[in-house]
Amino acid sequence: MTEPAPTLWTVILPCAGALKPGAHRPKWLLTVPTGELLLRRAVDLLPQAQIGRIIVTLTRQVEQKYNCVDAIKRGFDREIEFLILEAPTEGPAATVAETIARANVSGPLCVKDSDTLFGLTSFPDSAFIAVADLHAQAFLSAPASKSYVQLNEQGMVADVVEKNVSSNLISVGAYGFAGAADFAAHFANLTGTLGHKKLFVSHVLADMIFAGHIFLPAFVSGFVDISTQADWNAHRSTHATLFLDVDGVIFRNQSLFFPPYWGTPVEPINENIEHLLKLQHGGAQFVFVTARPEAFRAHTEAALQAAGLKIHALVMGCHHSPRYLVNDYAGSAAYPAAMAVNVERNKPDLPHMLLADLLHRSDEP
Repeated sequence: MTEPAPTLWTVILPCAGALKPGAHRPKWLLTVPTGELLLRRAVDLLPQAQIGRIIVTLTRQVEQKYNCVDAIKRGFDREIEFLILEAPTEGPAATVAETIARANVSGPLCVKDSDTLFGLTSFPDSAFIAVADLHAQAFLSAPASKSYVQLNEQGMVADVVEKNVSSNLISVGAYGFAGAADFAAHFANLTGTLGHKKLFVSHVLADMIFAGHIFLPAFVSGFVDISTQADWNAHRSTHATLFLDVDGVIFRNQSLFFPPYWGTPVEPINENIEHLLKLQHGGAQFVFVTARPEAFRAHTEAALQAAGLKIHALVMGCHHSPRYLVNDYAGSAAYPAAMAVNVERNKPDLPHMLLADLLHRSDEP
């Protein structure tokens, strides 16, 4: 007997808010440190095998200014649908309702915010709201601006409270509805009662709970909130690229002419290495530079790997002279985009001299 085909979810990404005067391109069009569009990264961490349609809803103004559709198509390796609205909607829930109606969405629906990242291994078999434990967050710049989820004694969602720290469970920006028609009907009822459409998706979800619909919490891993500029800067900082001298910073200095010689066993500077391993765990990448000639590459690579350090690149034969790092900066890569740290040779000072915000997050997906 043939197994029935699994039910696929439609994912809606509501990106139809108004542009802020003077702002650079919307955050969902920014490039994350690992090279993808933020919008793609936000989707890639969802269970891909359970996704049918992906619909991005945006405004004509943003499309004309930034050529978004082409950028998003270039950023994804799967088909993406687009709904272009002539004007911004009054709120995220209105964007979703408009998308359901105009894109003929039916069946299970997941609404995903574009400014949060997290891992969700599978969509539940029921309506859900994705949550993370506030106690597990190493860095959260504005906890009072989040939504919080309250559970009843049976572990079901009892309420979602906007911008009031009323529980330890943060709503992280993914909402699952058993049927798109249910969302549309409750949105229409709410707006008819309230007389406006300035609603969050959580308002519709709360109205459905009040009407008897059951929502379960879906716990996620590696929640990263990047909804504010401070969050975005912290996220980028944890993924910094560090250009690191080998001799005198990673290992006690060796030389071609004087002992200890290049090619002999190295003496690790343990405090520096331990700090770098923490940064590596949080997402930092390392480019090692050294005056050692190419003949010592294999020996140097082996020593770095034995210390547990991942080599993004190893540049041999650098001049034994001052080194300069030159980088550009912009609104999406705030000044300063390049920094320098001078460490006294063979000293374990690296933990005290690298920026503290490099360690704000150590649990990224």
